[in-house]
Amino acid sequence: MYNNKRLLILGAGRGQLGLYKAAKELGIHTIAGTMPKAHNPCLELADEICHMDISNPDEVEQKAKDLKLDGAATCCLDTGIVSLARLCDKQNLVGLNEESAIMCGDKYKMKEAFKKNNVNTARHFVIKNEKELKNALEALELPVIVKATDLQGSKGIYIAKNEQEAINGFNQTMSLTKRDYCIVEEFIEGYEFGAQAFVYNNEVLFVMPHGDETYMSHTAVPIGHYVPLDVKDDIIEKTKIEVKKAIKALRLNNCAVNVDMILKNDEVYIIELTGRVGANCLPELVEINYDIEYYKMIASMAISENPLEFWSKKSKENKAGLARMIIETKESGILKEIVNSNEKDDDIVEITFFKEENDEIRKFENSNDCIGQVIVKADNIKRCEEKLKEIESNIKLILK
Repeated sequence: MYNNKRLLILGAGRGQLGLYKAAKELGIHTIAGTMPKAHNPCLELADEICHMDISNPDEVEQKAKDLKLDGAATCCLDTGIVSLARLCDKQNLVGLNEESAIMCGDKYKMKEAFKKNNVNTARHFVIKNEKELKNALEALELPVIVKATDLQGSKGIYIAKNEQEAINGFNQTMSLTKRDYCIVEEFIEGYEFGAQAFVYNNEVLFVMPHGDETYMSHTAVPIGHYVPLDVKDDIIEKTKIEVKKAIKALRLNNCAVNVDMILKNDEVYIIELTGRVGANCLPELVEINYDIEYYKMIASMAISENPLEFWSKKSKENKAGLARMIIETKESGILKEIVNSNEKDDDIVEITFFKEENDEIRKFENSNDCIGQVIVKADNIKRCEEKLKEIESNIKLILK
């Protein structure tokens, strides 16, 4: 369909598989931008490989000069966002700009942009030492959250119920972050959820709220997502308003958007957002919910084709979907075998395992410990939950 168009995809891990497959189906020539690695599942799908550190914008810019690109893209990870935006700016490609990408990657700059644009978000302070932390604690009510501003997922995030826990969290955070500061913010205790959105030519095509299932480690770690979100219609409208305000605050354009939020006393607060599609099967849930080819929307926009071609084919009725990680919560060990006795079913979108015999299985603490994933669809969320429970009961992990 788009033969001879050249697309650089930053990243070649399991989170980018859907994007490579979609680009291949569209006839796009894909170039995998990745570090040399023993096992990288997307390399078999890529037409070319260009070794680069996607977290280094200068290196990516230099390596991409001779690639004759029509576009650049990524999905499901933050590592290459600033590099992607640099390419879009320097080579006049379609995608988010570098200034916006930098704000996405720095929780402090993001929060400052929220404050300037009246986006509902938790009160916060930037801190560089224990004295500044103690001063901030005098202005905030406990509990609080101490956060690294530059790390992904749940890394460098600690909930503190008292001053000593806050100090411990600060020291742990500063040992992980590459920056000389972090932030401390009020802990808004409520219902955590998220949203996926898509911005094209400064128009937000959709805001899709979704439910998040979490597992409590040192903080709440997302292990699953589902649509539709079961809340009142006015909460859905408030969500759309706040997400659009946050997108405008960061000046995001021509990108997918992943948003984390919390609901308290019928008020929606934005935790953070970034200019790429969410991970852990969220692109697939967008595809289920709207009955569209979402990865193809992302790929086509990146090479300056019109993504509305795919969006215009969306279903008039939204569908239900549920995705969940397969995790081990009791013990660690070496994998002997995974027994999967599930049979083929139209409601099962995907059952995928990331671990093989003799791989290390760790008791779950973060998404890196994920063993696999399951995605189901149905007419309603209750049926999705029933199906997923049935699937999980038919999967057994045998450790040595």
